[in-house]
Amino acid sequence: MTALVRKYSLFYLAHAVTFFFLCAYSMAANTPNFPFLPALFFPIYLSSAVALSERETGDPLLNILPVSPGEIMKVKFVLAFVFVVIGWLNMALFTVLQGLDPFLIKPIMTLNTLCSIFTLLLAAAFQLGIQFFGWSVFRKVIILCVVLFSVFGIVFFLGLAESGHNHPEDFPLVPVLNALPTALLVMISALALAAFYLVLNFGPWNPRPHARGEVL
Repeated sequence: MTALVRKYSLFYLAHAVTFFFLCAYSMAANTPNFPFLPALFFPIYLSSAVALSERETGDPLLNILPVSPGEIMKVKFVLAFVFVVIGWLNMALFTVLQGLDPFLIKPIMTLNTLCSIFTLLLAAAFQLGIQFFGWSVFRKVIILCVVLFSVFGIVFFLGLAESGHNHPEDFPLVPVLNALPTALLVMISALALAAFYLVLNFGPWNPRPHARGEVL
């Protein structure tokens, strides 16, 4: 298991560090609507990390280790979860350090949380897709996700800058995010975590327990 963690954690760690510097740069450069920028780019780093960690069609190390597919998936899911938690903490930290108007704290943290939830479910969806469709086919979907998220983020924020929306309070989603009840956000987060846990523990990589009374 230690070998698996070392193998896959390199990709997630590299992207977590890159994401940290994105948050820092966004704050230092005072880019248009910078408090909202890191959250919308968060899924890109997860998609890239999955693409890198799955780029080998075969791994000689795994072939000689006494590990099951369920154990391999457990490592990947745990690392994805840790990656999302680190990202959320990064965004929360820089939100506090920016010294923003209290009016903006709630929508920023709401968007951060929603993007973290989406990223967590994306990790589970990617693993399911790889399991059912194979890496050679499903990698095209992951690459497409990276491209779409990147283009959307760049075009969206360039559009805001060109239209003169150079202040965080001008971010179009602020009214929607402020109107989202905290209780509903907590419920969405709980459901997402439950779905993530179910996919991890009851996915096709985990053998089903034998029926009661069946001879082993």
